[in-house]
Amino acid sequence: MKKNKNLKRFLIIFILAFGTTAMYSLPYMKSSFYDPMQQSLHLTHTQIGNLLSLYGMIGMISYFVGGWFADKFSVKKLITFSLVSSGALGFYFATLPSYNMLLLTFILWGFTTILTFFSASIKVVRMQGSQSEQGRIFGFYEGLSGIAGTIISFIGLYLFGKFTQITVGFKYVIWLYSASSIICGILLFFLIEENKDDTTSENALNFKSMAKIIAMPKAWLIGIIIFSTYLVFSSLTYLSPYLSKVYVMPITLVSALSIIRTYVIKMGASPIAGILTDKIGSSIKVMFVGFILTAISVGTYLIIPKANTFIWIAVINMLVLTSILCGFRGIYFASVSESNIPIEITGAIVGFASLVGFSPDAFYYTLAGNWLDKYGQKGYNYIFILSLMAAILGVFATYLLNKINKKEKNSN
Repeated sequence: MKKNKNLKRFLIIFILAFGTTAMYSLPYMKSSFYDPMQQSLHLTHTQIGNLLSLYGMIGMISYFVGGWFADKFSVKKLITFSLVSSGALGFYFATLPSYNMLLLTFILWGFTTILTFFSASIKVVRMQGSQSEQGRIFGFYEGLSGIAGTIISFIGLYLFGKFTQITVGFKYVIWLYSASSIICGILLFFLIEENKDDTTSENALNFKSMAKIIAMPKAWLIGIIIFSTYLVFSSLTYLSPYLSKVYVMPITLVSALSIIRTYVIKMGASPIAGILTDKIGSSIKVMFVGFILTAISVGTYLIIPKANTFIWIAVINMLVLTSILCGFRGIYFASVSESNIPIEITGAIVGFASLVGFSPDAFYYTLAGNWLDKYGQKGYNYIFILSLMAAILGVFATYLLNKINKKEKNSN
């Protein structure tokens, strides 16, 4: 009986991880297939940035309201609706619509992939384990996401490589992601069992808690730490066109490296960062050192010569930078408990930190795309400079948060 229960838990987590990866690969197609997306849809860098920024703006609102959705409605139905509707939008995306219709598609994805999905998916993962198993459950989920992303992306890359026409290969990749999202949504509808007693809607959208949080320096510092991480992480997207345009690396090889960067590395980086955090006893101290290393890594791109003989230095540096940032993404919310945040406002802290931390989605891609369209290869230098500034901001934020926590600990 227990064996069957564990098997079912594994199936739910794996299918959810696979479906989540497939679904988010649609609006974030540029992460692994930037050049094919740009050429197939005839978009400028600025237009791609506008699509992602619009998606990010909707997402910022959706992170907050999504928590209420997850408490108010059936998470099983929300998950299925999100995966199926996002996949359906993906099939429309594969028709290569006009720019105006792409804008509408990305707006709708902002609702179907975040508003009705993000908080519901976290709730489903939590349901698969007891309180003492939460660390392992979420770590397992993160690792499976990396495995799922690697599998589906390399299948997509294989399909892409089978066709000489970039547009045809790009369509097949979209169909793969869309079909996978829909199939996973249907399977999860039959697998997920809801706990009808698990209702916390009275805590949703607690504006009194939000007022407290806005006045908390710790809340802002945690948000800034996530902001710094996420902005530099978002910059990794532009390393794909950077390698193909500046170092003239073949698109297929660039896409393969992008998949490794996006999915493969996080399979090991997040668990290792977690183990390191447990040994040192502080996620904030780990991130403080990590931000210094991030600044060095990003700064390296400003001094590496733009010659083909230096291409592998650029690639190795990309892998190092990605490893650090993927490690961060596995531990930055650990700073909430480490900062002795009261349990009754933990959810609101995470929501506020997400609003601040993921705000680059609302402006960064438009800004970076505009730099590339306006300044060409010089635009990449501006991207690296902004990333360097974000890493330095992260150094100061982790230093100050650690100092505040230490001061409070000593005074008690």
